[in-house]
Amino acid sequence: MIVTRKHLSRRTLLRGAGTAFALPLLDAMVPALRAERFTAAAPVRRLGFLFYPLGVDQDRWKPKGEGADYQFSEALAPLAPHRDKFVVMSGLSSDPDRSKPGFHDRALSSFMTGVEMTKGKVHVGISVDQLAAQTLGKETQFASLELATEKNNAGANHIGPVFKSETVPLPFEYNPRFVFERLFGEGGRIDPAATAARQAADRSSLDSVTERIAELKKQLGPGDKRKLDEYIESIRDIERRIDVASRKKPADLPATDRPAGAPDSWPDHVKLMFDLQILAVQADLTRVWTFLFAREATSINYPHLGITMGHHEISHHNFEKDKLDALAKINVEQSRLFAYFLARMDALKEGNSSLLDHSLILYGSDLSVPTSHSQRDLPIIVAGGAAGRVKGGRYLKFPGDTTPLTNLYLTMLDKVGIPTEKFGDSTGKLNRLEV
Repeated sequence: MIVTRKHLSRRTLLRGAGTAFALPLLDAMVPALRAERFTAAAPVRRLGFLFYPLGVDQDRWKPKGEGADYQFSEALAPLAPHRDKFVVMSGLSSDPDRSKPGFHDRALSSFMTGVEMTKGKVHVGISVDQLAAQTLGKETQFASLELATEKNNAGANHIGPVFKSETVPLPFEYNPRFVFERLFGEGGRIDPAATAARQAADRSSLDSVTERIAELKKQLGPGDKRKLDEYIESIRDIERRIDVASRKKPADLPATDRPAGAPDSWPDHVKLMFDLQILAVQADLTRVWTFLFAREATSINYPHLGITMGHHEISHHNFEKDKLDALAKINVEQSRLFAYFLARMDALKEGNSSLLDHSLILYGSDLSVPTSHSQRDLPIIVAGGAAGRVKGGRYLKFPGDTTPLTNLYLTMLDKVGIPTEKFGDSTGKLNRLEV
């Protein structure tokens, strides 16, 4: 074997007019003698949080049985192809003060903090993603990303579940064009003149770095060339989808706020935001991210599912059959979209594993039974392998509804190399995620 000391910097950028593209993790980014050891023994670990509001129909969400022999429920059936890549959990709760009645603001603020909010002002606690970002974010351009599909209300639910500190909630970006420009514009900005010129000529921002890509390929082996081609094709596809959405003339609807760059279709919007998250993680622009399928108490409707009621109205079902049926349909759709995300993450290879295998991702809701705003016995899934430290293919039941969700967060932090003794209302780590 010929060993060379020449290798690419982990921070190599493809620079063009108003853009700077980070590269995915390539074998050429570590010396030849360390390449195999680096990808196998010391992979990059990532931590993600995928949040959907307004709970589930528990009878159709919870699996049957327990352990490795559980049977998929109706709501989780779309996830069956990825069974070995996640753990389903029940019995976890995010209800720090059980003397208080449940409501949206309490559920939202405590879900990722484990801290009871102070009524009348923003005073909660740092959220788990931001605690992780303090460590994992030191190595990336963005310490964390906060993305959504809806603009927050200006009213009671104007905050999201992410808090940088006790008094600083972080905003979420819902426009995919702004996310793309933040990720790939120079210093978080993109040159407006260059953007306009590309749009006028119907060109991709990648066109300005075509020669540099060709030069780079000459330095790469076959596997790295394939990775680079897949990554570049993903960027082009996302640009195209954003451009189609932004050029589409909106229908003449009164008082409609329709942001440029956001698809009209909610599933398309979710998939586009998923693909942006995956690009950011693949390029190691961030190792921590949070995504909201929709805002808390959302009134979004789902015409593609044959549902005419708004989601919030459906969630206050009072156990009426038509509303429970609609909620179950929404839960199935959420699982379909999560399955899309898992498939995309698992298809991107890193060494002998995948991007999903090297990540740890929580997928869940801040409510279980939405009609009572219950924060107990939440619907939770943990996906990914944390680089060999989590075993999937199981359904774990925790007795009653008294185990704090923050116990899971302590465990997840430990799995990504951030051991923490106490977080929010935690009482100790869970020991059932072990391989």
